[in-house]
Amino acid sequence: MHTFTHADKTVVFTVLSGEVVGSEKLSETRVTTTGGVPVNGKDGDLTPVRVSSVSIINHEFWVKTPDGVEHDVKLRGVDIPLRTGQQISLISALKKDGSPLHTILLNHTASKRWILRDASVLNTELELTPFNWKTVLIVSGLCVAGIATAGLGLLAAGGYLCYALYQGGQRKKLLVSDLNAYLSKLDTLAASRTPAPSPVQVESPVQAELTFQLESPVPAQTVVEPESPELNRDSVRRALSRNL
Repeated sequence: MHTFTHADKTVVFTVLSGEVVGSEKLSETRVTTTGGVPVNGKDGDLTPVRVSSVSIINHEFWVKTPDGVEHDVKLRGVDIPLRTGQQISLISALKKDGSPLHTILLNHTASKRWILRDASVLNTELELTPFNWKTVLIVSGLCVAGIATAGLGLLAAGGYLCYALYQGGQRKKLLVSDLNAYLSKLDTLAASRTPAPSPVQVESPVQAELTFQLESPVPAQTVVEPESPELNRDSVRRALSRNL
């Protein structure tokens, strides 16, 4: 969770990031009828009857976070294209009762971004700068006093009312500006997040056991060269006798 603080106002934001695992849209039609009212109290004369219809899209989708939990998200009155398998981030502000006010939706897969509520709308819905009833009481008191002071109190009431309206407008302008800057930071934070890939089981490669049989080298056989016959007197005599 992320906390925005301005003076005595605090708003908690959540960022939901994950994969879209389901998406469904339903169209709701509202029919409005106007007219048919008697004119000048006469039942015979009626104003024209007009029928108008408005279609409202209710979008419900599921987001699966990296921890495997699936979260149900409901959008009303907005038509955002989402497809199963896309990675998204949803920034939401929490009301006092814990219900979310969806603010920004980023589709990382499609590189698209939708602003569902800006800082000005959040300021109104969260009542960050409510109407100051103290100003009304002070102005009312000055007006009553003005009756007894020949109009001086009325001038003071008018001057104080203008001052109070100016101060209230400045406080609201500063709060909205700071809230917009904070939303921009959350937007950048969500956009910079790299969606976690689905867990992939990586198997270690099978290591083959290679056995090398080291054989002793065969000793080289010594080639015995024939000895040259010894030339002596007996061998020469025998050779000569055979030739004779």
